Amino acid sequence: MNLVLTYLEKTCEENKNKVAVIYKDEKITYEKLVENAKKVGTKIASVVNNNDPVIVFMNKGIDALEAFFGVLYAGGCYSLINPEFPDVRINQIKGVLNNKIVIINDEFIERAKEVFGDIEIFNINDLLNGEINQNVLDEVRERKMDIDPVYINFTSGSTGVPKGVMVSNRSIVDFINKFTEVFNITGEDIMANQAPFDFDVSVKDIYSAFFKGATLLI
Repeated sequence: MNLVLTYLEKTCEENKNKVAVIYKDEKITYEKLVENAKKVGTKIASVVNNNDPVIVFMNKGIDALEAFFGVLYAGGCYSLINPEFPDVRINQIKGVLNNKIVIINDEFIERAKEVFGDIEIFNINDLLNGEINQNVLDEVRERKMDIDPVYINFTSGSTGVPKGVMVSNRSIVDFINKFTEVFNITGEDIMANQAPFDFDVSVKDIYSAFFKGATLLI
């Protein structure tokens, strides 16, 4: 099955102790990244139905990636919203997604309460304190298909109302496999990420690194 989590897990098996992501003075190995994502997935699996959108409300960083993959382990798809967006844009996106939960970090607790007062809010740090239930995760995985969405990014809205673009597992796998081949990206590389995580250019950085076992430098 061509699921992005399958690729991440394969990379983890081959590179457990390798640094997966560097952000400022933080580092995380592939093994710890997968472990943390599974903790997140286990905790929210009971409130995320198959392919439900989940808003990740934080700046890019290691915790955002843990949230992304945690959402996938729970069976949903993620949509990052920049906390610096004006309320009107956040409300537009929220209205389109009609999501049930939001994942935040400590930095944006009060901001999240302002704009997501009617939606259940989970703090990534609380989710990371949980345990992994592999049986729950396996049950979720059995339902997944490669046409299921991984993420929803929204257009800028410069020509009207922002539109959500849904991207599937298969689309990412097909593209990244060819992209890494054309640009000869290997596990020896360090992928420098500059693009925001709500901009699709960042997908090349994130998934090229994780498919090949490279290190992502945010």
